[in-house]
Amino acid sequence: MEQRTAQLDLDHDVASPRAARRFVSATLADWGFPEETLERSQLLVSELVSNAVLHGEGPIKLTISSPGAAVIRVEVSNRGEAQLVNRRAQRDDLSGRGLQLIDDLAIGWGSHTNDGHTVVWFHLGGQR
Repeated sequence: MEQRTAQLDLDHDVASPRAARRFVSATLADWGFPEETLERSQLLVSELVSNAVLHGEGPIKLTISSPGAAVIRVEVSNRGEAQLVNRRAQRDDLSGRGLQLIDDLAIGWGSHTNDGHTVVWFHLGGQR
């Protein structure tokens, strides 16, 4: 099976998480992934794009690829060299749960910085 890739450029704007969710859902549905994978990917991409809006700078690039028949990779990149910290939020904390959610629901995730940009990615499995 050939690798498929789709990209979306997003503004550094509070409306970007919603646009990212719609794009991921439409793309994965078109590629034939099941509803559970669509729902999980929407949640996780929303977390990453929200973090990019809150902590990053400039435009945001969303890339979805399917390197294998039953795996997707989602990457979110933007300007900035933030060091990601996966922490355990306390019960009364208003934020700080996004990376833990990704860690719990994805089959893998990570991040790296390069030349003034941060890239955060996750993998999901989903039978087609």
